Amino acid sequence: MIRFGLFAVISALILAACSNSEQQDNFREASFELCNTEVDIYSVSDDGRVRILCSDGSKFALTTENTLATMRDINIDYCDGEGLGKFNESSKYYSFKCKSGTLLSIAK
Repeated sequence: MIRFGLFAVISALILAACSNSEQQDNFREASFELCNTEVDIYSVSDDGRVRILCSDGSKFALTTENTLATMRDINIDYCDGEGLGKFNESSKYYSFKCKSGTLLSIAK
């Protein structure tokens, strides 16, 4: 019984460490590829929403951390890697503004 309890505690610590590491990786991704500048705030709320505030004032609110990969692709494909100024996700579309000023809306 003690072994089971010890195993459960160790497993929980490992999972927490991996989760934190993943969040830090996403933080770096957002910093370099989405903001194209420093990130002032990166947070994940209890309901899973991600909020990013870039040092140049750009703000993003995402429904999940998985949306970061989509934002990265949009930045590369549509904004030539210059960064996003705004991003909005609806049930059918992604609307965004490149830092150059280009406004686009694409279907999911």
